[in-house]
Amino acid sequence: MKKYGFAFIQTLIVLLVVLSFYAISWFGESYRFRAEPFDPFDPIYGEYVMLQYPDLKPDASVKQGLVYVTFITGEDGYARIDKISNDRFFGSVAGEYYDEYVTISQLTQYYVEQGTGKGYEDAEKLEVKADVSPWGTVRATDLTVRSE
Repeated sequence: MKKYGFAFIQTLIVLLVVLSFYAISWFGESYRFRAEPFDPFDPIYGEYVMLQYPDLKPDASVKQGLVYVTFITGEDGYARIDKISNDRFFGSVAGEYYDEYVTISQLTQYYVEQGTGKGYEDAEKLEVKADVSPWGTVRATDLTVRSE
């Protein structure tokens, strides 16, 4: 048993990491975000679209810097900030607030098929579908061009 114990533990850890990635979608809530693209290419990692979210504007009571947010679906079907605070709270997603938008690191880059990044950049109106887990992690699942 000692001979295979370390390999078993390593395999178990890898399986837990993979399961936690998919658990975001299994147990989380799905949201649609309105997005705007910029900077579509990285020579090392391939083509991706950098995204910012115009609907994620906090109120004036929040200080710039590290913030924690939860989302709610608005009347138009797109996610908006439900609650935002500079202090961590249960179920919140960590983000950065600077300039005028909240930026969430898991939602800023979306890797696309090689050769399609320019098309997303030119579209200017994008929609990102993302799953948000109850424990505060985010997983972007789809990027499409909005027709509106």
